[in-house]
Amino acid sequence: MSFSFGFNGDDIEDDENPEEQDALVGQISDYTISDAEGKHTATLPPQRHSLEELLSSLPSQISYNTLTVPARPPSSSNRERSSSSEEAQITPSAIQRRSLFDIRAQLMAEANPETHDDAATLLSGLENGDLTSGIYEGGFKTWECSLDLASLVTDLDFAQNWHVLELGAGSAVPSLALLQSSFSTSKHQRQRSRGSLRFTLCDYNEDVLRLCTAPNVLLNYYHYHHRVLVESRRLMSASPDEEEQEELEGDLDIEELGDTFVADTVHDLRSRNISFDFISGGWGGSFLDLVPLKSDADGPESILILASETIYSPASTKVFAETLVNLLRRYPRGMAKAWVAAKKVYFGVGGGVDDFLIEIGRHRAKSTTLLETKDTGVGRVVLEITV
Repeated sequence: MSFSFGFNGDDIEDDENPEEQDALVGQISDYTISDAEGKHTATLPPQRHSLEELLSSLPSQISYNTLTVPARPPSSSNRERSSSSEEAQITPSAIQRRSLFDIRAQLMAEANPETHDDAATLLSGLENGDLTSGIYEGGFKTWECSLDLASLVTDLDFAQNWHVLELGAGSAVPSLALLQSSFSTSKHQRQRSRGSLRFTLCDYNEDVLRLCTAPNVLLNYYHYHHRVLVESRRLMSASPDEEEQEELEGDLDIEELGDTFVADTVHDLRSRNISFDFISGGWGGSFLDLVPLKSDADGPESILILASETIYSPASTKVFAETLVNLLRRYPRGMAKAWVAAKKVYFGVGGGVDDFLIEIGRHRAKSTTLLETKDTGVGRVVLEITV
């Protein structure tokens, strides 16, 4: 069965020029979704991956662009505000993402059209905008609900230990916005007063993690340190009032940074009590077995589960809701919550918030609306789920 979203604004592209971006979004054709309902499709078995493993196949140079995440809307009912992150709430986050054309170029280099391998299948999905349940779930693109979610995550209290698990991560904009906020607040907090921040980024397609998610982590780490270096040089220069404008798009020459750059990145993140790991494959019992329960940090740890645009397909809403609630129940009450961003209804597909809330209710979980937005087209919400 094939479906289409049938509304504008699904894919968020370069934010360098808002007028150009609006024009681009207006020209995006409807996305086609093939749902496996009525026809059982075997899902990919879940696997864990390290940051080093996923980055090992990167070319010597990758291209990027910058996406601006809007500041948290004043109407949001988010209750996790902390004084240490007040500045991050006001200032929009700048998130670096690997460019789609660069991902496409690597897929083309790896694809073998004669064998119809995974790279060829993903390339077809990227080129044609086709989303096929159980094959390609759209992880290379940035979807608008992820920006709603990203605008809220900067409110976390980084003095406590957090496990941040993003389901259907794709470009991982919400997690990267949280990472940027953590970097910003580290300037105002002593290292000993900061808790641990443990990310587990999950996407159905391993190649999405390899070509998009993990490279985006590397890009945002590099650009944070580059900004710190530029600011330090500016303050030491003869003209400290002259600010250097950061490039909104460009290339990161990994080869020029040296053979140990990735290993050094992982080591430096750990020294800041920040770690990343990744899980590919389908949700369910086997997936839950791979989610790490504890970190090496002292003291209790809370979990924040992030998910955006994950309930468009009725075929996957049940297993998503079940997985979500089972993850929350692993933690003591009051130390676990999930923020789920979605459109209220996905026309032509059958998925939507109402069906998701029915599934959540069946598992005796609770929901609260953190954010409700309606511009042009379908309304969007961010829900908080607790047990």
